[in-house]
Amino acid sequence: MRDKLLISLLLIFISSGCAEQVVEIPFQRTELKNIRTVAILSPNERPEIFMDVTADDHFLLFLFAGPAIISQLFITAAMHDAKKEDSRTFNELTFDIHVGRMLRDSFYKKLRRSAPFHILPPEKVEENKTVYRIQNKKEKTPEDYEHIAMELGADTVIELSVLACGVKDPGVFSKPHALLVAKAAMTRVRDNTVLWQTKAVTAIPQSKSFGFDYEKYEAEDAKVLKEELDSLAGILAESLVEDLGFKAHLPTERLLEPSGS
Repeated sequence: MRDKLLISLLLIFISSGCAEQVVEIPFQRTELKNIRTVAILSPNERPEIFMDVTADDHFLLFLFAGPAIISQLFITAAMHDAKKEDSRTFNELTFDIHVGRMLRDSFYKKLRRSAPFHILPPEKVEENKTVYRIQNKKEKTPEDYEHIAMELGADTVIELSVLACGVKDPGVFSKPHALLVAKAAMTRVRDNTVLWQTKAVTAIPQSKSFGFDYEKYEAEDAKVLKEELDSLAGILAESLVEDLGFKAHLPTERLLEPSGS
């Protein structure tokens, strides 16, 4: 129960703190009759990386320092440097991991099982050079969506963007959690109308206490971290499918819960 409360507070904190604010637009089921073919786009961009796993260490330092202002300032500066170094290490461990594609592939597999419309396979989108170039544009024009429609024969486009990922310690003497924040938007091509838009965030407790012995990272740590990000992408994909009003058939989150909970 305590872990679930920590996760809830953590999700609220991360979601509100993420740089990009997203206007929530719920999907109207009445639009289903107008959707025939959907293309899922996933921009090839690096998300914001955050790392904050030093809460336990610095909490004790703050206690020992007492009310002395100079000591508190030195500790604050040390915390800032530790976060920068940890974020750099996290970035090195994940430089070859495309979290956006993990999310896209999982979302595609789960959505196609319950959606009544046709969804183009991700590889068909990726192999089209024109669409590949357009999907990486930050701001798309109506002409861009028309090009996508002509190239792929899609009348609707879903764009998935990973806004941030990293590791966050939700509180003092608690386990660090891996987090993923993403934005999803569905656009009707013919009139450039946004049919659905949301910002989603999820977290899972880490199987290893990353951050406390960062200098001892090994290849195995990168493998574990990749598996955690893949699990996060699966959970987030399920929540997006359900936000659209469909059922996600794979109970990924339940598989991650410890036995006897």
